[in-house]
Amino acid sequence: MTAFGKLLVFLNLLFSVVTGALIVVVFTTRANWKAAYQDAANKAQTAEAAYKAERTAHENDLKQKTSGSASLEAELVSVRNNLAAALEEVDRNKKLLAEQVNRAQAALADSQRLEAEMGQIKLERTTLAAEQNELRTKVVNIQRELDKQREVAVLADLQAKNLAQKNNNLLQSVEQLTGRIRDLEASGAAGIARGSESTGNSILNPPPKAAPPGVRGKVVEVGTTGTNLASINIGSDSGLSPGNVLTVFAGSDYKGDLTLTVVDPKTAVGRFTPVRRGVQIQKDDQVITSFAGVSQ
Repeated sequence: MTAFGKLLVFLNLLFSVVTGALIVVVFTTRANWKAAYQDAANKAQTAEAAYKAERTAHENDLKQKTSGSASLEAELVSVRNNLAAALEEVDRNKKLLAEQVNRAQAALADSQRLEAEMGQIKLERTTLAAEQNELRTKVVNIQRELDKQREVAVLADLQAKNLAQKNNNLLQSVEQLTGRIRDLEASGAAGIARGSESTGNSILNPPPKAAPPGVRGKVVEVGTTGTNLASINIGSDSGLSPGNVLTVFAGSDYKGDLTLTVVDPKTAVGRFTPVRRGVQIQKDDQVITSFAGVSQ
């Protein structure tokens, strides 16, 4: 074998070693890039096949004593170009790997930031829920207090209307008594005797017992029109007695007074006196004893 042949063999060996080293470098730097490695392996196989073909052709050329150095040099240039292209592809793959690592780190940082924001939002939501429950409790308490104040106001209004009615009744009584006094002064002793018989309050007919304050009931039945009689669902078991006067109202409207005439243990019947002309007692109207607990 000539020196030129040995040189070619050495170059081929060196090329094989360089190609194997590049394949190892590509494999180690691109462990997750199997497709690229396969492509490089295919290129290496193609180069090796080309090398074998060139070697066979060169041996044939040597046997035929023909000069094929020009084509071998061209093939060597092609192999060098392929090697440079493979190195460039390795560099590109390294850059892509670095970009993916940077993106993964950025995504991790974004994920941690979002988790921190979610924790803050959950804490704020818990705080708002606690404040909302506290506000609801306050609203319920305020509503209860308003209901109590409204009930007190209704009772106060009823008491005021009742007192006004009592005042009117007292004024009427004063006017009637004034008229009677004048009649008695005019009639003398005989008129005085007749007046004492008409009072009705004596040992045999004592005044009615005062009803306990705050006793409530309702109208269960109303007499025919013009009688002004009504029956209620409370009686002597609740401390009522004939002659007691109960306040009649519907909601917050004062309607008049009910003077009891017949009292049973569980029911009672009385005569209704309206607060003004045209007001009538109706079924389910509410009744209550006088606020001071004194019979009118």
